[in-house]
Parts: sequence; structure tokens; C-alpha cells
Amino acid sequence: MPFYQLVSIIGSVLLLTAYGGLQIGVLNARTSYLYQFFNLFGAAFLTYSVIEPFNSGVFITESVWTIFSVIGLVKLFGIRRDNRQAAALGEPSEAARPTD
Repeated sequence: MPFYQLVSIIGSVLLLTAYGGLQIGVLNARTSYLYQFFNLFGAAFLTYSVIEPFNSGVFITESVWTIFSVIGLVKLFGIRRDNRQAAALGEPSEAARPTD
């Protein structure tokens, strides 16, 4: 099996696992690092796998999906940082705490 096919299978499994976990309530898109990491690596792997032979539609979709996943992770890290700062100051935190 060519390497790019293996990468594409892993990417597909990661994306489908994230989506399935979201649908059955095991993962939460707003608080789960695992969900965001599965999306990030799944999309990045699929982006890589369509470079040769090049598939422009899938490349654009997966590239943007990767960017959105990075944004989601940055937001989660910010929430965790804010929660730690609030806890250190003894303030109640209104932000959702990441569970994964």
C-alpha cells in the first residue's frame, strides 16, 4: 500500500471518529481537546494525501478544515488559561472547562 493511501485512511478514521464521538455525545466540540486534535490531524493527513495526484477540491476543503481546527484548539487553550487565572485569583469562572 502506498504511503499516501495509509495516511488518507488514518486521516479518514480520525475525522470520522471525531464526528461520531460528537454525534453520540462522547466528545464535545467546545470543550474536548481530543475532538479538536482528531479534526486537526485527520484534516492535515487528508490534505497531504491529495497532493499527488492533486485534487484541488479536497485540498482546499481539508486545508481550511485544518485551519479551523487550529482555531478551535487556540480557543480551548485560552479557556483553560483563563480558568487557571480565575482560580488563582479565587474568582468564579464562567468559561467551560475542557474535559479532555
